[in-house]
Amino acid sequence: MKFMRVFIYCILAAVAATGCVSQKRAQEQARAAFAAGQQQGAVMAMQAQQQQKQGPVVLVQGPVRNPVVPWQEGMKLSQAIVAADYTPSMNPLLIKVLRNGQLVRQLKGIDLLRHEDMDLESGDTVIIQP
Repeated sequence: MKFMRVFIYCILAAVAATGCVSQKRAQEQARAAFAAGQQQGAVMAMQAQQQQKQGPVVLVQGPVRNPVVPWQEGMKLSQAIVAADYTPSMNPLLIKVLRNGQLVRQLKGIDLLRHEDMDLESGDTVIIQP
């Protein structure tokens, strides 16, 4: 009987220790993701500054190859996403357009296929969530 209690306590201790390791790993992953996001933001800001010297731009955040796209008069959201070279093979789940830091419009990826597009202005930020 006493052996059984010790055995159960050992199992509970092992399970509790595993939970702590998982939590610690999750915290480390969250910190790494946050740092990567900050670094990506800094790179995008530098690219935006360089591009603005060359003319007006639209920033595109998310899985794209070109996060800074030269803006042109009459530019549509779909054109900016194509110019940014969206990399995943699936349509985005959500697309947000920010103007002066404020949400202007939020679309589902399928909405663009239904021709629900919008005009962009210089300095707009497009956030793509795959």
